[in-house]
Amino acid sequence: MEPTRIEASIMFKHMLEQKKVLSGRAGGVRPRVAPLLAAVPDIRDDRLALLTLQAADFHLKFAGIGVDAGIACLGACLDIALDQFPQSFPGKALLCVQEASPGDCVLLFDHGGEDRNELFSCYLSYRTAVLRTVAERMAALTGEGLELRVGFACLEPAGDAPAATALFAAMCKARRISQQTIDPGAFPSRAELKTLFAEGQAGVVFQPVADLATGTILGWEAFARGRSGIAVQDALRLFEMIGSSDRGLEIEHGLWRTALAEVGPLKPRQKLFLNVGPACLAATGQQASGFARLVEEYGLSRNQIVLEFSERLSPGELTVLPERLEAYRALGFGTAIDDVGAGQANMMLLARLRPDYFKADVTLTRDIECNPFKRVMVETLVLVAEKIGARVIAEGVETELALTSLVSMGVHAGQGYHLGAPAYPKPESSRAMPPKAGYGQVAAGDWKCASPIGELAAPCLVAPTEASIGQVKDMLADKPVMCSVVILDGDAPTGLVMNYNLDKALSSKFGVDLYHRKRVARLMDADPLCVEHDLPIEEAARQAMNRAPAKIYDDIVVTRGGALAGTVSVQKMLDTLARVQVELAKGSNPLTGLPGNVSIEREFSRRAAEGLPCCMLYVDLDNFKAYNDVYGFSQGDRVILLTAQALREAVGKHGAPGDFVGHVGGDDFVAIAERDGADAIAGATVALFAAEVPALYDAEDRERGAMRGKDRDGRPRDFPLITLSIAILDCLFETRVSFEDLSHRVASVKKLAKAQAGNSVVRDRRAPLGAALAQADSARAQKEDGCFCQDND
Repeated sequence: MEPTRIEASIMFKHMLEQKKVLSGRAGGVRPRVAPLLAAVPDIRDDRLALLTLQAADFHLKFAGIGVDAGIACLGACLDIALDQFPQSFPGKALLCVQEASPGDCVLLFDHGGEDRNELFSCYLSYRTAVLRTVAERMAALTGEGLELRVGFACLEPAGDAPAATALFAAMCKARRISQQTIDPGAFPSRAELKTLFAEGQAGVVFQPVADLATGTILGWEAFARGRSGIAVQDALRLFEMIGSSDRGLEIEHGLWRTALAEVGPLKPRQKLFLNVGPACLAATGQQASGFARLVEEYGLSRNQIVLEFSERLSPGELTVLPERLEAYRALGFGTAIDDVGAGQANMMLLARLRPDYFKADVTLTRDIECNPFKRVMVETLVLVAEKIGARVIAEGVETELALTSLVSMGVHAGQGYHLGAPAYPKPESSRAMPPKAGYGQVAAGDWKCASPIGELAAPCLVAPTEASIGQVKDMLADKPVMCSVVILDGDAPTGLVMNYNLDKALSSKFGVDLYHRKRVARLMDADPLCVEHDLPIEEAARQAMNRAPAKIYDDIVVTRGGALAGTVSVQKMLDTLARVQVELAKGSNPLTGLPGNVSIEREFSRRAAEGLPCCMLYVDLDNFKAYNDVYGFSQGDRVILLTAQALREAVGKHGAPGDFVGHVGGDDFVAIAERDGADAIAGATVALFAAEVPALYDAEDRERGAMRGKDRDGRPRDFPLITLSIAILDCLFETRVSFEDLSHRVASVKKLAKAQAGNSVVRDRRAPLGAALAQADSARAQKEDGCFCQDND
């Protein structure tokens, strides 16, 4: 008769008691199975360490392999652990072995006061050897694997506290370490750690954090990098594991100093994000005050520093985190919770922490463009952040589509290789952000797009109505969760299966057995949103918004005469509508089609930010109002079109590929060109215009070279034919130049140009805008006549 589990446990204890003498460099007999506490008083607790062995979920494996095989497996694991001990911990005395339960043992030993760094290295060697040998032995015994967890910890001196306190704390720490993935080759040696700061081998790189509303750089996160291959972050993790908080604090403070010294100047609203480890959490409030003084030594303000505390902390560390955050916050530092979504914090704890920034973990943002559940989680995080006055930073932004999705969800900032890789010195360049597209705009009727939805339709997966659910699942096996299959009856769509909905149904209890062989009609959406290809995108978006919440992210099925033409994803549709909104927001002139004021200012600001020297050509029509009054608005529009055409042709012939032409409004135009081609562009524009404008007058006025009209006071008088006045300004951008500075300078030069008779080109002779000239040169330039003019009658 097979023994019960209680009997099996008794048998296992008896087996341990019968172990024979260990032949190894430990020197003594194989230790007895005895209570750990009985061994602790025999020796000072600052010389004790322990190893834990735990067969993960062994009760489940035991049920499958039987009692005899189970006992054999546990005995083999213990044999391997004891045999390997003297090889990995030479000269150390193994005091006793305690079995807590089948598959759960503790080995207590005397480490003789050796350095903890060296002991941890011995543990890594021991763990690697034991796990490798156990894997080989289990494969031979059962043909299956066994997950053995090996932990390590040193006992901290208990002082007047009971020995049980130190023992309990060490066992908890060892169990925690046993569950972590550790690469023994990733940790620096003792010699490398000594070199880390003594020889200046620790360095930092800075990754930009971009504002997703403006594209400007919100700040930079500092990452530790060893310039000689030393794994600095792994060193910190090492000290976290072995509990050497003083050494961890020393390294972390050294990295802070390096980051503060090398970050360079920050603008008033820019931030430096610094990671804070458990060592600092364990430090006193005096550490916060000392760091405040350190920041001021490097000429930075406390409100420019954001300290990142990870959510991947232990429950105990999370408990004291609000108090630690308050200590730094009271001194003016910003705070951020890193790895949100991957740690153990809940929404209530996040609300208690009240950080300035939530940094959504890469596991939460990866594939967010095609995962509706992650979208809901991020949108919820944004809502929580806004409720408590915080901002959300999305980590791991790696693609343009992910960026577009995050912008559309209202995420405030982003960080990732698509926005900028970590580098030294810190990257400075900003980038254009995709427009924000969301259902709120559809509800508000904020769209203006008559393009047909068919232009966005893409080929899709299809299946006949008689297909089984298993067949459809196979089609979607390697596809993203937002992929879909359209179910067809002939050529006409009759249903839609979204991959994430199918996964949800099949993952339920008995889901595969229940549905696998059934027809797909059992699970498909029999009433998907189907629209004809010529339906305006704007209207398709409104219909999509009016669907039930559970279907809000489902694909839109597009038909042509009732037959399937393809599908359109919601994200693609919103992105298209948002781009249309941006084009409309540019204020493109409906008559000339040229970009308007928004684009002109943006182009000027871009060149100023990138320091690209250029010339601004401001083109104005003379006598245009009188012509408009006499000949009417229709003819006036022809003059405007002629001016636009002349300026376009001149820039196309004499300008550079990146030159820009814009329409300020009315009879005012702007061209932004390279400095070498500005004069040629102005001359060609005047020549083209002068050659064509007489044709827009009647024969009598053309012959007289003037027309009869009324001035601004209503008095009749003759007005010359329309001419052009062009003002040219040089811009160097060696120093900061605002658009307001440009406007003031243009007004003065344009006034001189319009004072000249006929077509005229006036170039400003004063120091170029943004020129870094000596004060004396600037003063001398102000005394000179500001401009020269060139008549082109």
